[in-house]
Amino acid sequence: MTGRSHGDVVGEVRTDPGGARTQSCATDRWDALDRLHRRVQGTVERRLREETGFGVSDVQALRHVGRSSATNADAEPLRLGDVADGLGLSQSATSRLMARLRRRDLIMSITVDHDRRGVQVLLTPAGHAALRRTASRYDQIVQDAVRDLGSQDADPVLWRYLIGESDARSVIR
Repeated sequence: MTGRSHGDVVGEVRTDPGGARTQSCATDRWDALDRLHRRVQGTVERRLREETGFGVSDVQALRHVGRSSATNADAEPLRLGDVADGLGLSQSATSRLMARLRRRDLIMSITVDHDRRGVQVLLTPAGHAALRRTASRYDQIVQDAVRDLGSQDADPVLWRYLIGESDARSVIR
């Protein structure tokens, strides 16, 4: 935002020229959260690609698929729908992401025996190695990007929540 503060923009959104309220506080908070998310996402995506060669979606998928096998060595591979739900992606976006990871030999897909339409995914040894290499960098890059928001015109309540100075109850008021 050039030349205008967060408060100026929120004030404009909350009232029309006659002063009547036009947006809800939930909308204001969503807009602020969306702006913060886009800032962090852009920074994390750029740095992660530069430093590891992986994008945010790739690392998040590796983490999500890896979590299921890390918690229980005998765990069933995740169904593709569970991966989609866990990442907040559509089925088609998840399928494209999984295909990209499969081409890099980071995951393997297994057809479900009792349901030929069902697909399960699990990390390959190369996927586990990639996860080990990228997990700590991802964590540090996210922490740095969130910390750097404090010097920008970020919503202070959301920023304090992201850096761990407050809990969700204080953000959702």
